[in-house]
Amino acid sequence: MIWPFGNNQRDPEILFKELESGDPKIKEAAFHALIEHEDAKTDQMVLAALESFNESSRDLILPLIDIAGKRHIEEAMPVFKALLKGNDSRLRESALQALSALGTQESLDAMISCLNDADPGIRQKVQSAITQEFGKDALGALIRALPADHNSPLYFEIVGILEDLDLFSDIKANFAHPDLKIKDFYFDTLARFTRQDFLPLYLDFYGKASQARKDKMIDIFKEYSVQELLPFFKEKLMQGNVDGLTELCDRVLLPQFSNGKNEVLTFVASIADTRYRYKVMPELLKQIDPYCFDKTLELLRDGSSDIRSMAVNALSQLIKKTFERMNDKAEPNKMALASLYDAWEKTILSMMRDKLLPDEQRKLSRRLFYALAQNRHALVRPFIRELFQKNFHETYLFLKEWQFEEQFNLFEWLISSDPSFGSLLLTAIQGNVDDNLWRIVLKLLSTIADQEDRELFKRNLVARNRNISIEKFLKDSDVSVRVAAIEFASECRINGLTELLKNSTKDPSPDVRIAALRCMSQQHFQQFKSYAVEALGDPDENVAFNALQHLQTTMKPAQLAPLVIKFINSNNEKLRSYALNLIAELSKERFKANFNNLNPETRKLAAKVIQKLDHGFSEQIIQDLTSLDPQTRLRSALLLENIQLDDKGKDSLLAAMKDPSKLVRAAVVKTLGVIGDQRMIKQLISFFNDPDPRVRANTIEAISSLGDRQAIQVLLPFLDDANNRIRANAIVGIYKIGNFNLIPVLQKMLTHKDKNMRASALWAMGEIQDANFLNYIFPFLNDREELLRFNAVRAISRINPQMLSQYLPNLRKDPAAKIRKLVTELSFKVL
Repeated sequence: MIWPFGNNQRDPEILFKELESGDPKIKEAAFHALIEHEDAKTDQMVLAALESFNESSRDLILPLIDIAGKRHIEEAMPVFKALLKGNDSRLRESALQALSALGTQESLDAMISCLNDADPGIRQKVQSAITQEFGKDALGALIRALPADHNSPLYFEIVGILEDLDLFSDIKANFAHPDLKIKDFYFDTLARFTRQDFLPLYLDFYGKASQARKDKMIDIFKEYSVQELLPFFKEKLMQGNVDGLTELCDRVLLPQFSNGKNEVLTFVASIADTRYRYKVMPELLKQIDPYCFDKTLELLRDGSSDIRSMAVNALSQLIKKTFERMNDKAEPNKMALASLYDAWEKTILSMMRDKLLPDEQRKLSRRLFYALAQNRHALVRPFIRELFQKNFHETYLFLKEWQFEEQFNLFEWLISSDPSFGSLLLTAIQGNVDDNLWRIVLKLLSTIADQEDRELFKRNLVARNRNISIEKFLKDSDVSVRVAAIEFASECRINGLTELLKNSTKDPSPDVRIAALRCMSQQHFQQFKSYAVEALGDPDENVAFNALQHLQTTMKPAQLAPLVIKFINSNNEKLRSYALNLIAELSKERFKANFNNLNPETRKLAAKVIQKLDHGFSEQIIQDLTSLDPQTRLRSALLLENIQLDDKGKDSLLAAMKDPSKLVRAAVVKTLGVIGDQRMIKQLISFFNDPDPRVRANTIEAISSLGDRQAIQVLLPFLDDANNRIRANAIVGIYKIGNFNLIPVLQKMLTHKDKNMRASALWAMGEIQDANFLNYIFPFLNDREELLRFNAVRAISRINPQMLSQYLPNLRKDPAAKIRKLVTELSFKVL
């Protein structure tokens, strides 16, 4: 309003007309005069003209808007608002200037509404007008105009003005007043904005606010992410101002755990209130995922043992589930999971190797190691020694979850690489009634290859655990366990051992039946022999073989032979060889014992059979040639006559030609002759100088058997030898080789004064078997000398037995029993 005082001016109506003048100077003078005009009706005239702006020209309305604004005509407010809604930008800008000039709250409200205008020029003019004309006094109007939609353009325009005017600092300063009533008064103002810098104010107020205010603040907090909230929560926690913080954590952070698991875990872990951590951690740990592993692992250093244990349990489950996902064909993130899992393994293995790790953390890291090793058993071996030495029972309980065979293989590998762990295992099992551990120990016992080590392990095991109930292991599905259980029971000599071993001889497993027989033998059971004999008929030939071995220690060879015979055609090589060797040994002994009573044909046949049964028989006989006992050497030389020899055997015989015993030398020469190797004639010739006639005679016989015509030249000088046997052998040898006329030599021998010479002549005729000799022989059938009569009968029987028929009646009455016996034998041939 223009105050009605001052000098009178021109009539306003005239001035209004001049506003429409075409002369700019008149028009400008009228414009300024109306602005300063003191007549009260001027305002009414201006207002009336504005209200009919639709009927007036634009050139008139524009100066009237300025005049109304500068004259502070508040009644023109509706016109200004109407103009703001129009499309004429110049009119709208003039209306804004007028509103700004009014300077009232109502005009400010009208201007603020234009902040949402589509024309950026209008918005810019409004911002400038508010900041310049109203300044901080615009706070109330701006807050009132703040829309609920914080995403609307108007909201951002208003916020921009507030920031330009630094009004948010004033708002925060007002709310920061210690008086709760003042805080409560300004709370609604704060709540109308979404600003992170207000969060500390809410956090400070929350613990003291009413429930309604708390609920509102919760709604505000929920508009922010965990990542946006946590810096302020942490700052408040560091300041020690925790009033209401745990409640906020429950209502704001925990419900958003899935959106920031690592961050929330870290924050909760930093809260000093152990009871609170203990309350919320279980639920959080149920929700962790593979990306939470490292943060959860940090909880192993938490001050609460319960929380540390919770963390380990959660990580163990995470390891298990992640491994299952990695092996699920339908899992889309297998590669990422595998990469994480490998990193976990490296971390835990590093902790296992860390010698400086505190004991409590080392214990917890072992549990995580067990969880990893459950999925990849190969991780265990590098650490198993230390684990067993320091934490045997804990480690064993982990291993117990493996398949039994895998457990056993690990124990077997460990003990085979370091036998001292056998002692540790014996100590660990003492007083332990865990069936699984006992199965492992028993199976280990059955697999110890060295008999001495096995017996030592078994004795120690028995000494420490005599009260263990071993019977249940006799029914174990694992054969090795049953075998070891039998041995344990036998070593303990438990009650009912006899019946136990008897039942075990009927076990389905051959190994168990063998173990039962072995224990029976060790315990010297009276009935063992009958069970062993029965076991010879076992369908499994290994059982039969084992029984045979036991029987050999308790029975004489002659008793065992009938039981062994049936195995010489066995399909089992081991059993067949054992039976053949046993029979061969028995045959050798009998062959040696009865050698002198066997005829030559039987000797040769027996020797061939024994050589087939025992390829080492020849070696044994050849070794006997060097025996200190002359009788053993003699027997060896005689036996070799019937055995096929290789060059090594022949060399041994040649070496024996220097034997001090004439009987041995004679036998050696005879054997060399039987061998018939013409290459030996030179060695045999050396025997012609032997002092013993028998050796020389055998030499002639041996050389004769070689069939070499050069031997005749060697033998001819011996036709006049003084020894009857040498001369006779030379005659037979020359005849066999050269078929010479030897009758003159024989006639000379038949007339010799020495009866032995005459007897040798008869023997030679019988060997030559020439019918022309019969007339020379017949006279000797009635000779006074028994030897001559015997050789005569024998020679005729070899040449032509039928020629004896006429002499038989008298010969049957011969005073010599030897002759009568020979005649009786010959009677069958003659008849």
